[in-house]
Amino acid sequence: MKTMTEIGIMGGTFNPMHIRELAVAQFALEQHGLAKVIFVPNGTPPHKKVDVLDRESRFEMVKAGVRDNPLFEASRIEIDRPGITWTIDTLKQLKEQLGDNVRLNFICGEDVIDNLVRYERRAEFLGLARLLISPRSSEDAQKALITWRETLPEAQIELIDCPPSGISSTLVRKWIRAGKSIRYVVPAAVAEVIERKGHYKEVVPADTSTDAASGHRSYFVTSMKVGGRRRPLSG
Repeated sequence: MKTMTEIGIMGGTFNPMHIRELAVAQFALEQHGLAKVIFVPNGTPPHKKVDVLDRESRFEMVKAGVRDNPLFEASRIEIDRPGITWTIDTLKQLKEQLGDNVRLNFICGEDVIDNLVRYERRAEFLGLARLLISPRSSEDAQKALITWRETLPEAQIELIDCPPSGISSTLVRKWIRAGKSIRYVVPAAVAEVIERKGHYKEVVPADTSTDAASGHRSYFVTSMKVGGRRRPLSG
């Protein structure tokens, strides 16, 4: 019997990427035997129309943020795909690309549980990936895990033991505009890109490009503060 290779998947807007996201990915990798973690920045998310950089700028920051870790990888799978992009389609495409000998591990926050409970394609989704959940609080996390497994008995669910943090992309943008240092809050390489490109000095206007207006939208459920708010799984 062949040993399965465990691959982590972390999606999000990454607007910008910050150290909390990298910490969760690293803890997931170490605690659950992952061979690597693939970061999947989304395209033009409909739920965040204002103050979101274009997809190429966000991908550049993600690529910079993961480049010093050989077990982290930035994927263009949702950046390059036209049309509406759903999480389940991304997982299916990754599964096809990586092969049957790979198990996907979807790194997310606990809000994804509520999303999946109401999701009509839940069984199909949960057949594609194990859920690795970073809870909001480490207190009573084991009790919460029992409840989540009872709520989604068909799911494979494990915890990521990572200290809670108030760091968020919203906070980073706020600090930049207040003239505060973001050193040690984002990776040094991300800070360099932000400084060099002048990102976030002002609120980013809504994307009114043809691509966005025509329906190029990306949905990826990464519902912890690490990766963003709750998002639809599919249509």
